Amino acid sequence: MADNTGIEWTDATWNPLRGCTRISEGCRNCYAETVAARFSDPGQPYHGIAQRGRPGSKWTGKVELIEPVLDQPLRWKKPRRIFVNSMSDLFHESVPHAWIDRIFAVMALAPQHTFQVLTKRAKRMRTYISGLTTRDPDGPYGPSTVREVLARAAPYASGVLDAPVWPLPNVWLGVSVEHQAAADERIPDLLETSAAVRFLSCEPLIGPVDLIRDGDGPLCGGDPTRQDIEGLNGPFAIRHGTPRIDWVIGGGESGPNARPMHPDWARSIRDQCIAAGIPFFFKQWGEWREFDDGHVGITEVEADSDFADSLTDQAHHPGWITKDGDLFLHQDDIPPSMPCRFIDRLGKKAAGSMLDGRKWKEFPDA
Repeated sequence: MADNTGIEWTDATWNPLRGCTRISEGCRNCYAETVAARFSDPGQPYHGIAQRGRPGSKWTGKVELIEPVLDQPLRWKKPRRIFVNSMSDLFHESVPHAWIDRIFAVMALAPQHTFQVLTKRAKRMRTYISGLTTRDPDGPYGPSTVREVLARAAPYASGVLDAPVWPLPNVWLGVSVEHQAAADERIPDLLETSAAVRFLSCEPLIGPVDLIRDGDGPLCGGDPTRQDIEGLNGPFAIRHGTPRIDWVIGGGESGPNARPMHPDWARSIRDQCIAAGIPFFFKQWGEWREFDDGHVGITEVEADSDFADSLTDQAHHPGWITKDGDLFLHQDDIPPSMPCRFIDRLGKKAAGSMLDGRKWKEFPDA
């Protein structure tokens, strides 16, 4: 467990599980996989869980429950926002229901904290959460009520469990959304999952994401038009009283193989959140950012070899972006005379988190 974390939208990380596997394009440069592989030698915490090699780090597929870490949030008295399983996925297919039960029990027993659970396995999350109140008493996962599940996992806490509230008011559930396909797949399951707060982590953002969508999009569900949706309860809800997204995090990728994020992808998500009245947290640009030549705003330039050569001479490593959302890393790939803007690999710290002149560090009202 880390009480001091570099993840800007949380205060601490809690890792009762170790291990994972890649599931989508957003996992390509997984920081957790790299860290785990670094500590995978015999006698180290991730031995057997990850491995180093060529072409790079790799999960082995093994997932473990770390018993000594399980109850650590109970010993933290000062309230914190706690990111659950930054080095794993609570709803990984290799995690038994019984382990998830025990982790939820600990979260129920620590109401002073806010637990942020983020997954790429939205379907299993929805199935698990709905199953807490519908499990067959004679089925493989035992008791059919929330109280019994929690009591079985933490029998010493009967006083806390006398009147359990569901969904747990201190547990936020979220899904990772790196591009439109991930949004289409995961957001509907999130909206069908009972949670005090539902959130999206659009990081690493490697493609544009439309969270409104017309007609039968992932957040529209039925046949209302875009105007109908916006006129009711914002673009993240279909009709009054239906589930909606409560918080959105956005950010670019960091690390040695980071892919650039088009600035307009980040702006689009921010603008959609503003239109919906939903808090937006811009975590970082990642390694890449628009090049500012010292003037206010970003100057549009013609993509020509002289300009590229001048930047190369200054030891920059440029890329180019167009208004239509195209992103090129090599000047020769750009169609002749296409107006574009310049982006540079500045590094995570230098790129920072300023978006159009300000920081966006909003949180939902829990």
